[in-house]
Formats: sequence, structure tokens, C-alpha cells
Amino acid sequence: MTEPIVLRPGEGEPLFGGRIVLKAALPELTITESFFPDARPGAAPHLHRDHADAFYVLDGRLAFLVHDDEHALGPGGFVYAPPGVVHGFRSLSPARFLNFHTPDGRFAEALRERDRGGPGPFDSVDAAPGSGLPATGAILLDAGEGEALVGSHRVATIKVGSDELSLIEFELDPAFGGPDPHTHDDHTDSFYVLDGTAEFLVDGHRVVAEAGTFVAATPGVEHTFTSGPTGARLLNIHAPGVGFTNRLRGMSVAAAAA
Repeated sequence: MTEPIVLRPGEGEPLFGGRIVLKAALPELTITESFFPDARPGAAPHLHRDHADAFYVLDGRLAFLVHDDEHALGPGGFVYAPPGVVHGFRSLSPARFLNFHTPDGRFAEALRERDRGGPGPFDSVDAAPGSGLPATGAILLDAGEGEALVGSHRVATIKVGSDELSLIEFELDPAFGGPDPHTHDDHTDSFYVLDGTAEFLVDGHRVVAEAGTFVAATPGVEHTFTSGPTGARLLNIHAPGVGFTNRLRGMSVAAAAA
């Protein structure tokens, strides 16, 4: 069993002078939090053969190329590029964002190598805009967009549910009680707190988490979560996706029928 991860705001493995902070480096999931101090190039057009690449904008504005079209997104914007789909990005202002590679595709080790001045190869191929696979399956969402499932004391907005990644944005009322403590044997269940305060029980330890806190329950680690006294907004990331969004839809239907 891999140890769980609990990182307070700003914590993680700093790379490139702290401009990129590695939050998780697992075979099924690499997450980075990146900081761009101004408008600048990010990643030139490229594709990944064997893994998906996704982004969530925390602050500022970024422009994302998907296949052959560029889209500007602000805080709360979300992008998902499936394997084979050309994508790239650049910042339009000072910006902060999360980047998810699922599975890792050697991305974490490539970042470490490049930070040391090495070549850092990984599952990435430079590609011209409009080449690669069609944008079918790619996702671009502005803040608040997605499939909203309204439940008792929470709204779960599905951003993506693919084989590689299930990502949901939860808005939790203060009265949200959370699921019973549980484990997963086939994927990592992780969380990034966006606003407010959430509380986690991870491997028997209680974690009071403010905005910017990252928690990952790796396979076999018992966990659950609930809101703090003023409510919370957080991302829930399942990698691989394991059909979690379908389970969430089923739970919503069952709760509505009860």
C-alpha cells in the first residue's frame, strides 16, 4: 500500500525555482501546481500517445489550444485532452493552475530531469495544430460548467469521466456529512480544496484542510471527507476513472427516488 499524501498550501516538491510544485507523482496520477508570473508561452502544441492531460485554472487567465482552436479560460476553467489530441497552452496574465497527467506517462520524472538540465523525455510528441486525432472526447469548460448533480447538502459538477480520469467539483454545504469511511483497491482518490474548509479522515488521521490543501488516498487507504463549519468547494480526482462518474449519477438517482 502506497502511503497517503497530505500537503498544506504551497507544499510539495518544488521544481524550476518553485514555479512548478509536484503534488503527486504516482503511476496512475501526476499532479502539478504551476505559477506563471506574467503572460508567457507555456507548452507548444503536442500530443500524448498513452495518457490524458487535463488542466484546472485557479487564478488568472490562460489560452488553451485543443486540436486546431484556441480558447481563453479564467478561474474555474477546465480542459481535458484525451490521448492523441493535440493541445498546448500559454498564460495571458499572471496565472496559477493545476495540471493532471493520467496515468503518469513518465511526466514526473521528466520534470525532475529537466529541472536538473537534462532532456527529460516522456510520452509527449510535438505536433502541428490540427494534426493528431479529432477533438472528439476533448473537454473545455468555463467556471461552473459541467454536469451538475444536486444532492442533499452538496452539488457535484462532473467535469470529466473518462477511462483515465474522473474529476468532479464539489460544493458542500456546512451540513454535508460525507460518505462512510471506505477504501478503493483499483485507483487513487484525491482532493484539492478550492475554497472554505473541508475535513478529511485519512488512514485514521483527521485533517482540517483550508484552501490549497491537497489530499490523496492511494489504493487501500481508508478515507472520507466532509465540509467545515462554513462549507467548502473542492476538486475530487479519481485516477484511473474506474467509472466513478457513473456511480455518482446512480447515487444521485437513488437519492432522488428515496
